[in-house]
Amino acid sequence: MGRRFLTAFLAWMVFAFCTLQSITVTVAWWKDELHAGPWEWLWIGLLPVWLFVFFHYYSIFRPGCRACQPPEDKSA
Repeated sequence: MGRRFLTAFLAWMVFAFCTLQSITVTVAWWKDELHAGPWEWLWIGLLPVWLFVFFHYYSIFRPGCRACQPPEDKSA
């Protein structure tokens, strides 16, 4: 459980922080509450990347996800 779990946990936390930061900056820009500078444009531009990574690797919509399929009958 040790090092590999810690690395995966830290990677997930960094991913979550970056995704939330991108969403926050994009919503503020969309509401015209933000005069976007270079760093804000970076967060806005990375939002589609974070969404792609989430839907492709972590969500129930990822390829090969079996979360929504009925359980296999193992009694046969």
